[in-house]
Amino acid sequence: MRIPLLLTGFILVSICGPLANGIHLYPEDRKEALSVFRSWTAEYKRDYRTQEEVDARFEVFLSNLIHINTLNKLHRGQTMFAVNKFADLSPKEFRKTVLMPSRDPPTHPPDRFMRVPPLTDPIPESFDWTNQNVVTSVKDQGSAGSCWAFSTIGNLEGQWAMQGKPLTNLSVEQVVDCDSNKDPARGRADCGVFGGWPYLAYQYIKNAGGIQTWTDYPYCCGIGGGPGSCFPCPAPGYNRTLCGPPAEYCLKNESCNARINPSRFVPGLRVSDWQAVSQNETEIAVALMATGPLSVALDASLLQFYHSGVFGPVLGCSKTDLNHAVLMVGFGVEKGIVEQKPYWKIKNSWGSRWGLNGYFYIKRGSGECGINTEVTTALLEKA
Repeated sequence: MRIPLLLTGFILVSICGPLANGIHLYPEDRKEALSVFRSWTAEYKRDYRTQEEVDARFEVFLSNLIHINTLNKLHRGQTMFAVNKFADLSPKEFRKTVLMPSRDPPTHPPDRFMRVPPLTDPIPESFDWTNQNVVTSVKDQGSAGSCWAFSTIGNLEGQWAMQGKPLTNLSVEQVVDCDSNKDPARGRADCGVFGGWPYLAYQYIKNAGGIQTWTDYPYCCGIGGGPGSCFPCPAPGYNRTLCGPPAEYCLKNESCNARINPSRFVPGLRVSDWQAVSQNETEIAVALMATGPLSVALDASLLQFYHSGVFGPVLGCSKTDLNHAVLMVGFGVEKGIVEQKPYWKIKNSWGSRWGLNGYFYIKRGSGECGINTEVTTALLEKA
């Protein structure tokens, strides 16, 4: 089947049909699915270079429609899945271009863990840092495995604001470009666009002496060749053994040594150390309320088409193969007719058009997808 290359001028309306129980399903008939594809390409401004690429992307899109329908049927309206900007990526492509290589959570020594005071009262039903002026706007990592840097910086932004400082967008790109910190004993390293760990990034920022603002050192490595994009070389000291081979193409004048400017570090913002939080989710909630937004990691393989609801994948997800880092900003309870579902509120780095305006809810209390296995926060010097 060949699809006309001209894919503009369509309006995205009513692209799925309702079932009796309120679940929406996409058409799986090729002709009807083609109409959805055309609307989607117009909305997301896809400009494929060849007819062959159009045909190939439609096949992926159709397969994803079927996959989304399967997810919606399995979750029976408890979690909703929908087409989004990732709809022309196969699950394998999504994992390769957006997620990090899967790794088990590192084991931290006992003295690294935060001492959470014993509870004297039950934790509140809900809590949310996003309405307390300590969480910046949702960002988009694009086609780079840089989520770990976004998670790190989100934590620092919160810690800085918790000191009464102006809420400031800090530089993710500085961390991606310049941080090659490593932990050989645990087989971990920060690898630029190929993934990393917030606990190592905190140490990089401590050793570097600070961080620039997003405005001074803007994000560019995941834009993909468009305006404002960049092709930085690996950070000085990049570890091939732990990270694998670096990107084949890079530009030195778009890399760390050419761009970093310590004289432009945010005055007074210095990392003194970092702490981990135990896997006990009640203690995580206490730490979240006491110290601010927390960096967390999880298996995000099934979040590609998340749209709304409390994510608790029926198909299951790994609690040990972590491939994405995000920012925990709150918790609550979704109250249904039959059951109440406790959840964590998470800030993602896939843009504000993904999920719940860039956020998602994930089931709280059962270590869903490893959300409780690598919880960390930076400690800042008092400014």
